[in-house]
Amino acid sequence: MAPPRSINYVQGLLQNDINGRPPLYPPSSDSFQKNNSFNVRTPLYQHPQLESNADIVHIKLLRNNAFVTVTDSKGNKKAGVSAGQLAGKGGKLTRYSGDAAAEHIGRKVKQMKTRSVVVKVNGFTFFRRKKDAILSFKDGYTNSRGDMNPVVYLEDTTRKPHNGCRLPKKRRI
Repeated sequence: MAPPRSINYVQGLLQNDINGRPPLYPPSSDSFQKNNSFNVRTPLYQHPQLESNADIVHIKLLRNNAFVTVTDSKGNKKAGVSAGQLAGKGGKLTRYSGDAAAEHIGRKVKQMKTRSVVVKVNGFTFFRRKKDAILSFKDGYTNSRGDMNPVVYLEDTTRKPHNGCRLPKKRRI
C-alpha cells in the first residue's frame, strides 16, 4: 500500500494542469481575488454573461400537427409557425413536419438577433420526436458549427396525470 500523499503534493498537481487552465482550488483559502487598481474583491471564476430575460421557444407536438412559438420572458408572442403553414414541406402529418417548423423558427430567431433561448417542449409523443425538434431548432439557428448554441435551458412541460380524471373513450381507427 502506498503512503498517503501530502496536501502540498496535491496542490502542486492542481497548479500544473495539463490543459493550462488555472487550478481548480487555489492554494489560498480565499475564493476571491483582490483587484489592486480599484481595491475591490472579484470572484476568481466568472461565468459567461447570459441574458437574464431570455426568449422562450414553445414547441407543442400534437398527434396531427406541431406548433412552434417564440415569446419574450413576459409571454408576449414574437413569432410563431405551425407545421401546416409551411408549404412545400409535405403535409402536417409527416414525420419531419415538426422538425421543419422548428428549423424555420430557428432561422427567424437568428434574424431577430436573439442570443439566449429557453426551449419548452410539450406533447404526448416519443422522446425521439421531441429531441429531433430541439436539434432542428438549433440547426436552424446555427448555420455553421462555429456559431454559438443559443439554447440555455431545456424543459419538458408535458403534464402527467396522477390517475385523476378518467380518460376519454379511445379513438377507433
